[in-house]
Amino acid sequence: MESRIDAKGRIVIPQSVRGKMQIKEGMLISIEEKEDKILLRLKREKKRKIEDFFGLKVERTGRLEWATPKEIKSIWE
Repeated sequence: MESRIDAKGRIVIPQSVRGKMQIKEGMLISIEEKEDKILLRLKREKKRKIEDFFGLKVERTGRLEWATPKEIKSIWE
């Protein structure tokens, strides 16, 4: 498969490859130089859990527990 480089140094990844690799507009790629080759790798964003953002540990007990006013207040401090 071949693609030309335009005046601004851009290349077009063929539609068939973009479809197969699920490449969407705006996705990041890493570019590595390997001897006489250029290696492009997709940088997929990791799916993150809500716990990752707030440092929470989810513990499933089967019981409904409400946060205390003190716990709610500590979130905003």
